[in-house]
Amino acid sequence: MTTKYHFSFTDHWYSAPLAYWVHVSVPGESGAYKPAAPARIPHKGYVVLHIEFEKHELVFSSPAQLEHFIAILAAKPLPSSRYLSARRGERVGPNAHWLSRLPARLKSPRKREKLVQAMRDVWSRVVCAEDIQQFAWREQIELRD
Repeated sequence: MTTKYHFSFTDHWYSAPLAYWVHVSVPGESGAYKPAAPARIPHKGYVVLHIEFEKHELVFSSPAQLEHFIAILAAKPLPSSRYLSARRGERVGPNAHWLSRLPARLKSPRKREKLVQAMRDVWSRVVCAEDIQQFAWREQIELRD
C-alpha cells in the first residue's frame, strides 16, 4: 500500500476539518489560540498538508491537527464524537465534529490501525524537528509499505 502526500497553500488555515476542534481561541486575547495557530508563509499563505489514504484525502493545516488525529484514532475504544465535541465546551453538536465526518470505513479497528501507522510515518517526515509547530513543506515524497 502507498501513502502519498503533498502540500498546498491557502489563504485561511482554519478551513481544515480539524482546525476548529484543535486550535481553541484563548479568552480575552484576540487572535490567540492554544495550541498556537499555524504561521503564515510570506507571499504564499498557510501550508496545508494533503494525505491520500486509499481513496480518501485527509487535510491538515498544522502539525497539532495531525497529532490530534493520530491520538484520537489510536485510542481504544474510539471516543464518540459526542464526547469529543462536549470537550470543546461550546454549543457545536457532535454531528459537526471531524470524527463524525470521517468516512465510516476508516473507523473500523483494523483500518484505524493501518491509518494510524500511515499517519505516524507521514508525521515523521513532514514535521520540522527544530519547530514542531511547522510542516517541513519543501519535502514531498511518496511512502511505501
